[in-house]
Amino acid sequence: MKRKIILGRYMEGDSWVHRLDPRAKMAAMPLFMVAVFMVDGYMGALALLLFTLAVIRGTGIPYRYFIRAMKPLMFLMLFILVFHLLYDAGGSKLLDAGAFKVYAGGLEKGIVSASRMALFIMLAAVLTFTTQPEQLAQGLGSLLKPLTYIGLPTDRLVLMLGIALRFIPTIFEEAERLWKAQQSRGLDLSSRPLREKARLIIALLVPVTTGAFRRAIGLADSMEARGYHLGAPRSRFRAFVWKRADTLFVGAFLLPVAAAELL
Repeated sequence: MKRKIILGRYMEGDSWVHRLDPRAKMAAMPLFMVAVFMVDGYMGALALLLFTLAVIRGTGIPYRYFIRAMKPLMFLMLFILVFHLLYDAGGSKLLDAGAFKVYAGGLEKGIVSASRMALFIMLAAVLTFTTQPEQLAQGLGSLLKPLTYIGLPTDRLVLMLGIALRFIPTIFEEAERLWKAQQSRGLDLSSRPLREKARLIIALLVPVTTGAFRRAIGLADSMEARGYHLGAPRSRFRAFVWKRADTLFVGAFLLPVAAAELL
C-alpha cells in the first residue's frame, strides 16, 4: 500500500504561508468555500484555479504533493463528471452515439462541479501542509473562544480536533505497516476477484481499529497521569500575534469571491 493519502500531514518549511497566523488561514477557508460554490462557469473555475496555484506556489511545496492529496478522491470527481455528462441535457449537443449523448451544458456543469471539489481539496492541503496540528487546534480554539460565553464546550472540541489531527498520520502509517506485513507473507491482490479484495481490505481494518483504540487508551492514561483536567486554565508555548500579512492574506481571498460573482 503506497502512501497515497497525505492530506493532513504537516510539511516542514519556512515560506510566507508557513509563517502566517493559523487563524488567518482558517478564516480564509470560508471565504474560499463561498467563492467555490458561487462558481458557475469555465472562466470562474479557471480564475479560482489560477488563484489557488498562486497560493500553492507561495508555500514552496512541490505541486505533486497537492496532486497526491487529490488522488484518493479522483474517482469521486470522475463520477461527478460522468453523472453530469449522462443526465444533464442542457445546451447544444456535442456527441450523439445512440443512447449515449453529450451536451455542452452537461460537460460544463460536470467540469465545474468536479473542479469545485479539486479546488477545495487543494486549499485544504495548503492549510494542513503549512500548519502544525497543535497550531491548528490552538488557532481554532482562539476563533471559537467567543462561543464559550454562551456555554458551548469549545475546549472539548479543540481537544478532540487536536488529537484527531495527530492520530491521522499515525493510523495511516499503522495501516501501511500491516499491509506490508501481509505482502511479505505472499498476499497478492492483483489476481483476486473484486469481492475477495474487498473482504481482505475490510479484514485489515480490524487490527488498524484495534491499534487506534489501544493508542487512544494509552494517551488517555498518560494525560490523566500528568494531571490533565479539561477546562482548567493553561498557558501556551506559542502566543499568536496577528500581523499585517495576515490581514492582507484574508483580504486577498475576497478576490476569488469577486471573480466568482463577476465571471
